[in-house]
Amino acid sequence: MRESCIFARMKFTLDKPKAVEAIVFIAQQMPGVGRFHASKALYFAELEHLRNYGRPIVGDRYVAMDNGPVPSFSYDVLKGTVAPADKELVDGALEVDTRWGHPEYKAAREPRLELFSPSDLECLQHGIAHVKGKSFGSISDETHQHPGWKNADLNSLMSFDDMLEGADPEIIESAEEFAAYGVL
Repeated sequence: MRESCIFARMKFTLDKPKAVEAIVFIAQQMPGVGRFHASKALYFAELEHLRNYGRPIVGDRYVAMDNGPVPSFSYDVLKGTVAPADKELVDGALEVDTRWGHPEYKAAREPRLELFSPSDLECLQHGIAHVKGKSFGSISDETHQHPGWKNADLNSLMSFDDMLEGADPEIIESAEEFAAYGVL
């Protein structure tokens, strides 16, 4: 199940199964992770991959929210609010503990690592390491300095073009080529 999405000039394809597996991987590596830290780990992973390899990992659509970028589909996975057609992808993926008021997530199964390239996994680990142990406020403040968030209207889609601001010109060219074909 893939869904095309447009980010300014660039168009990537959202890989829903891979997005679910990325969330499972994050929950496996950070047992008890909340929505905020899981979402930001994915954001930093995708940003790292985009800026180093010219493509995102899952191609989620990032919305510029009050507390920073939010991956639209992946956030729905965490909330359990995916469309009925996508329920099968999510069923049995995560364990949710709501005892403390805010949901905490653990992987309910092993992530399907075969969906990821070595660079995908490297950047997912980077995203996890980047947010682990950091406060909500420090992560939110950091993301507010990123051009992708700063240049988007609040509650609007962020542009991959803006996320690439300042990246190596060859990486930007690669991203434009990947985006032209919707490749992840």
